[in-house]
Amino acid sequence: MDGETIGLLAIFVPHAVGGVVLGWRLLPKGARDELASWWRDADDGDGGLRRPRPSAPRGGDDGAPLPDPIPLPDAAPAGVRLREPGRLADRRPAPERRPHHEPLPVPERRPVQR
Repeated sequence: MDGETIGLLAIFVPHAVGGVVLGWRLLPKGARDELASWWRDADDGDGGLRRPRPSAPRGGDDGAPLPDPIPLPDAAPAGVRLREPGRLADRRPAPERRPHHEPLPVPERRPVQR
């Protein structure tokens, strides 16, 4: 093979593999299982018919239910409930304003002599 053919294959093959993997991941799970069944052994004693596998229960890897989440040490209930009628601004006090400061004196400008 000449260098041009090797270069084209080096570009085409990774793109083709990536396209197949991306297409596989974009398929719905049921369609992926159906396509994957083409490569499985069809003679498993049930006449070639496949029964859908039951979905695994939600939980850990061993099937045990996940424990309740532990609250953080600084967790506190919300100060305002958003489901109640009324405006949110009416339920919270207005933030304190910064105190008024006199402006800093402007330094006197001197003309530049050239």
